[in-house]
Amino acid sequence: MDTDHAFLCLLLHSLPHVPRRQLRALLQHFGSPEALLQASPPELVAAGATPAAVQDLTLARRRGRHPQALVDVDQQHDRLRTLGARVLVLGQPGYPPLLATISDPPPFLYARGQLEALTMPQLAVVGSRKASAVGLRAATELAADAVAAGLAVTSGLALGIDAAAHRGALQARGASVAVMATGIEAVYPRRHAALASELLQTGCLVTEFAPLTPPLPGHFPARNRIISGLSLGVLVVEAALPSGSLITANTALEQGREVFALPWFPGHAGGRGCLHLLRDGAVLVQGIEDVVENLGPLFDARPSLSPTPPAVAPPSAPHWLLALMSAEGVDVDTLVAASGRPLSEVLSALSTLEAQGSVLREAGRYLRCQSGLATPGESR
Repeated sequence: MDTDHAFLCLLLHSLPHVPRRQLRALLQHFGSPEALLQASPPELVAAGATPAAVQDLTLARRRGRHPQALVDVDQQHDRLRTLGARVLVLGQPGYPPLLATISDPPPFLYARGQLEALTMPQLAVVGSRKASAVGLRAATELAADAVAAGLAVTSGLALGIDAAAHRGALQARGASVAVMATGIEAVYPRRHAALASELLQTGCLVTEFAPLTPPLPGHFPARNRIISGLSLGVLVVEAALPSGSLITANTALEQGREVFALPWFPGHAGGRGCLHLLRDGAVLVQGIEDVVENLGPLFDARPSLSPTPPAVAPPSAPHWLLALMSAEGVDVDTLVAASGRPLSEVLSALSTLEAQGSVLREAGRYLRCQSGLATPGESR
């Protein structure tokens, strides 16, 4: 069997009877793709693998392939090498720490470009594919202002607001992350191939889908949780009702992220989704200062998002930890791994935040209050 790390990841991803949730749990249990593929059937059963998953993993270990796999792993591997793309594994160095804290993080991320952009503080900027000229201009300007404020801009490389946001970040010579709903080799829509090439110079392309995966309809809603999961907050520039951007905003709320929206005139049908979000408690945005102000301690925590712990001592009020938490709840082990800090320091910080009313503890998990530093009763 090929022992190349990327090949092993692709092999695991190709197994037909090991769904994403189970693969994630097994990777977290064994610690690496290599250890998982070396595990014996009794060890797999003890780790919670189903009989079908045990059979798949045993076949993969013995043959280096699975006879029922729907993809050619060798072809996928060749494509990764040709592109110079990397595979980032949940729980291992390089995996975006904020994304690791959501309830359904992808076991693998395929990425190319300047991967350090994934560890920068990010603002997701999303909106309609059929945006107005005013909406496109707003997205471009707000993205450029976000870069000037020290944020990377994350979006979905789609037509309309997404593309305008990426271009705004590029014009400001900043980093932008494009989250794709295809394999890492395919740019969708194709007309954005040149834009994607530009993004690789200062930012990166990233996807949870293995190489040679086409842009199927169901992939786009799944992609949205990654856009919000990578980001400190989601800014909806222009969106109608209904809108895929509202799915991203709702996912952001579930993940404990801030949601921002522009205040459109009620008669503008293309902005009604934004008004809907504002009615439900999103932060009204007239300029990037509204975003930075409301990110508050999350944005101030940006040095701690690097997987390498900072050399300076943490602030007395441990707001750096809030950036790694969500309203869904995170256990202590995940916070230690994501922050790169000692267990004792994380426990001390949690105690301080709990005393401040900034976090709640329920059933062994810590939940960040929706309003950041609000008291427990002040959720949105």
